[in-house]
Amino acid sequence: MTDESEKASMPSISPLTSSVQEKKRKSVFKKKKRKRSKADIQDDEEEERLTAMLFGPGDVVAQKRQVGHGDDFSLDVGINEEKSKPLFELDRDGGGSGDDVGHDRDGPGQDELGDHHEDGIDQPFNMERSHKAAAWVDEDDEGVTVNVMETKQLRKLRHHRTEDVSDMKGTELHQRLRKRFETTTMTLARTDWASLESNSRHKEEEEEEVSSATPLLAARKDRLPPQILQVVRCPDANLKDPNDAVVRAVHFHPGSDPDKPLLLTAGMDRTLRFFHVSEEESEKVHGIHFPKLPIYTASFLGESGQVAVSGRRRFFYIYDAIAGKLEFVPKIMGRGERSLERFAASPDGRTIAFVGNDGYIILVDVKSRQWIADLKMSGSVRAVTFTPDSEQVLSSGSDGDVYRWDLRTHRCVERFANEDGTITSTLSASRKHVAVGAESGVVNLYPDTKSEEDRVPLKSIMHLQTSADNTCFNHDGQILALSTQRERHGLKLLHVPSATIFSNWPTSKTPLNYVWSMDFSPSSRFLAIGNDKGKCLLYKLPHYH
Repeated sequence: MTDESEKASMPSISPLTSSVQEKKRKSVFKKKKRKRSKADIQDDEEEERLTAMLFGPGDVVAQKRQVGHGDDFSLDVGINEEKSKPLFELDRDGGGSGDDVGHDRDGPGQDELGDHHEDGIDQPFNMERSHKAAAWVDEDDEGVTVNVMETKQLRKLRHHRTEDVSDMKGTELHQRLRKRFETTTMTLARTDWASLESNSRHKEEEEEEVSSATPLLAARKDRLPPQILQVVRCPDANLKDPNDAVVRAVHFHPGSDPDKPLLLTAGMDRTLRFFHVSEEESEKVHGIHFPKLPIYTASFLGESGQVAVSGRRRFFYIYDAIAGKLEFVPKIMGRGERSLERFAASPDGRTIAFVGNDGYIILVDVKSRQWIADLKMSGSVRAVTFTPDSEQVLSSGSDGDVYRWDLRTHRCVERFANEDGTITSTLSASRKHVAVGAESGVVNLYPDTKSEEDRVPLKSIMHLQTSADNTCFNHDGQILALSTQRERHGLKLLHVPSATIFSNWPTSKTPLNYVWSMDFSPSSRFLAIGNDKGKCLLYKLPHYH
């Protein structure tokens, strides 16, 4: 009785009531599901917007949703489309609206999407490699598959969130990684140097800078190899009219034809001769005799065609080889030197620096033939030379110090002690180096820098047994010739970049005899050597041909 009474007291639930409650539960579930979907969509939109801002540029997110008024939008349609269509698309053109790109949703395949992406990325950057075949292709990439979804960093390579990239081929992965780099890093880092066009332009600019600034940094094909130097002997330059005494001076005209340069020879026979030099046969142009002047020094004055000639006299001559006019300069006004046997001419041909008495260097203007200024050293002057830019003079002598003079202010701007310590006998300068030869036979090679630090020689050449009387750089500064007048076959050639002596030439059988003078042609195609026999030996350097 008790159980029946309890059942009778419990309220009965009708089928209508239960169905209403079930509908309420479903409605609540749908609302919660709707809220979650809207939240997910908003999160995805925010994430894609930030991605477009960071990894643009120009990537515009075109979102396409079917949205009604208020909150009563078609949830079923939105959910169904989420399964089969992307929530957004990347408008690669940068200006398309959602309707303009809507046709790409209507079932594009993987290849079609890939082509659209490639066109959108490569065109703005004008990459030449898109039209050229790769230099090397790995065939194994075709058989490799990669699950991009397993790596978080690789998920960014998807074109859209619903793309199936579980088995992407290696070649496709390579292309997407490259395009990803172009749209991110390339926009920030300057990588235009890697393109073929810019690379060729960069090489041209580099060659221009090299040719105008420093010959030692010339193109790789022009760099002289060390150790072995190719040398070919040619008929003597003065074979048709050899000197009757020691050849004290040889000098090439700096502006003459490199294939057939103009060479002068002069010496104690008091005759100045001109030759057109050739590897087959040299031709004599003409000669001029100075009855009262045994010639010690003769040099072209730049490219003007004028030649300065001096000896152990207080006068000197300037000969115009073009006009055939000889001018006699009786003395330097204001100076009492009785001998002007040694001088150096500036490369531009405007100034002559004579070695004077008591440590004086006498500067003479070529145009007016008048004295300009005196430069005073502490010791006696033994050697003087100009820098290649004609703006400075280097001098040295009995005190062993090297002086650098500024021709604009006529002041000493640098002074350093030669490491050898003995009397300096010769000086030479190139664009990058200075060679200082001493009576001990040591030739020190210094870098030609303007720093005020202590000078330390790059190399001390000790291959001469007696005094170093002559040093000479070739046109690009890669060869330094050094010789002595007191030793037979006393000539050595130094490879300046490596600071090593060429081992194959000259040999003991090279007919040099006693070398008194030497010079390189303007392009270093020839080397002329004057000796005590009155001969001007001529050698061709094939490297510069």
